[in-house]
Amino acid sequence: MGSQYLRELCTLLICHHSGELHSRIFATLAQHGRLTIYSLAEHCKLPIRRIINSLGQLLDQQVLHHVAADDGLPTYYSVNWRNAYSIARHSNIFNLIQKDYGDGAAHLVASILQLGHARVGDLAEAYNLSSATKRDSGIDALADNASGVGVANGTDNLDLPGASSRYVGSLSEFHATLRALLNSGILAKIGPRSYIPPADLRDRIEEAVIADEFPDRKINGPKKQNEFKLAVNRLKRKWQNEDAYSDRTDLASKGVIKRLGDNASHNKRVKVNGFPAKGYSQEEAKLSDDLLVGVDFTRCVQATRIKCLQEQAKRYLGPVTASVYRALIECLVKKSKTGFEDLTKREDDDHDSCLPTATLSEIAEYLDPDIDLASSISGLSTGKSKPMPNGAGKRVRDQYIIEEEDFSELGLKREYHSESEEEPAPNGFTSYRAQAKRVDCIKAHLLLLEEHSRGFCSRSRRYSDGNEWQIDFPAVLSSLVVAEIDDIIGRRYGKIAVRVVRILRKYGKLDDKQIAAAAMMDIDELRALLTLLQFRGILDVQELPREKNRNPAKTLFLWYFDQKRVQFNILHDTYKAMARTMQRVYIERKNCRNIIDKAERPDVKGREQEKLQQAEKIALREWIEADRKLFLQIAKMDEKVAILRDLSGEDKSLDG
Repeated sequence: MGSQYLRELCTLLICHHSGELHSRIFATLAQHGRLTIYSLAEHCKLPIRRIINSLGQLLDQQVLHHVAADDGLPTYYSVNWRNAYSIARHSNIFNLIQKDYGDGAAHLVASILQLGHARVGDLAEAYNLSSATKRDSGIDALADNASGVGVANGTDNLDLPGASSRYVGSLSEFHATLRALLNSGILAKIGPRSYIPPADLRDRIEEAVIADEFPDRKINGPKKQNEFKLAVNRLKRKWQNEDAYSDRTDLASKGVIKRLGDNASHNKRVKVNGFPAKGYSQEEAKLSDDLLVGVDFTRCVQATRIKCLQEQAKRYLGPVTASVYRALIECLVKKSKTGFEDLTKREDDDHDSCLPTATLSEIAEYLDPDIDLASSISGLSTGKSKPMPNGAGKRVRDQYIIEEEDFSELGLKREYHSESEEEPAPNGFTSYRAQAKRVDCIKAHLLLLEEHSRGFCSRSRRYSDGNEWQIDFPAVLSSLVVAEIDDIIGRRYGKIAVRVVRILRKYGKLDDKQIAAAAMMDIDELRALLTLLQFRGILDVQELPREKNRNPAKTLFLWYFDQKRVQFNILHDTYKAMARTMQRVYIERKNCRNIIDKAERPDVKGREQEKLQQAEKIALREWIEADRKLFLQIAKMDEKVAILRDLSGEDKSLDG
């Protein structure tokens, strides 16, 4: 079960997202653990019919697990802590998708987040895209009016306020966007195993392995245990591959969708953010209308990891070097079958030999060709243009004049060439020399990352040419957590407290005199600070008595810093702050309830300036601004939770 403040926060989030009845059932399951429908009705004092309806909607939103031990036995329901908490992360997920994939993909993901999961056909109808009328001809069109709305997730009407053809203009663009999100892992195919708790799913895998490969049910001894572990991992990977989306098995059986557009060559299609640009003819495979899709929050955590690592590199080495670092991370994650799941584990001493590597040319394929890599490092520029600050791109580059000789006296006129007139080349490379120059620039930026004290990356020891690069993700992500803890302590207690914490982190347990000597502080000031940090739960002290009677005068007090405990305390303090902020949201809404109800009336909605009085308009505007600031604060606190809990991948508290 989750902690007290996590339960309180998730209950408030469910109440805001789904209503009071759903939050009441969720709170009961969060408090008592696994329950059947009849036990749940007894605890909630509600009729069975209402319990069943609410459980169906909570399962549709994927905030509950359910499992039945055997056929004929009752079904048990439990809380999906990770998905329930992720309701607070919806705004951050929307911003990440909008930045990386565009507005259309972001609004599609927002619609799915609102529903929990949805059928592809129902989503298309919600966006007013007709799929049945032109299916046989293969030409998609925009529906002038929707004759009816499909049924999704057990509801009669799929009403999505964010669904608009302004963001997704055609059916082919709709399917191309969904396929890109599915292939990137942001969206996942929903199946029966998606609702089984992870612990029960692992028990089923182990039981299947024992029944198939160990019929005598004896797995004693290190040899058999190793074989059992390998067999469990194989079956687990097999089930994951069966449940994952695949273009081979999940596409519709009837051909492709052809988009009407310009007569452009298929070999010169322009792509923006991974999606085909509008106005170009193309052929897109169509997803099955019966395919159920939902947001994979673990993959969203992966995108958060990449963002945090890039921002950390940008903080110390600038935006251009950070872009190179992001390209390296994306290349390494792409090579790993399960993304960060395997990259964040240390299973043996020879961990470096198990890390995937990337060559300079592979990194160049993931890097934006418009980024000027040479001008941000002294000595790499050709000398024709003036040096530019780190991060200057094409816009800044156009402001610098290339110094060339003037031949106007000879009657020769200089010719200017626009970049749009150049023939498109793969990834911006127009010649082997330009490619070699760009690879050298990438290597120079990687050397800066390698030489930094944070140890952002390193050259692989398996290759002597120095062309293979890798990242020790556990160490780098751990440094992010340490930096965040130090930043929080510094903001609360000052720089001297951070200095003391770093000394204890480095040297371990020390007495006050040793700390004072290392920190170069007065002993009286240090003792006052140590007492304060102990009272706040940052430091702890261990007593070592020299006599049996434990005389304080003859007792040695050793101070130490337990990072795991401090990280846990800060995390749950953040849960508490988020829960209190959600309570403030309800208070603000309650104080303005009459005006909000009036503004949401059908005859007033959209005509507030005419129907509302001046005082009501001012009060409504103040409530909207307060509500926006409160949810913005929740999103900022969620970023801290992502760093402290999700980045390292070691916290399994939400997997129960």
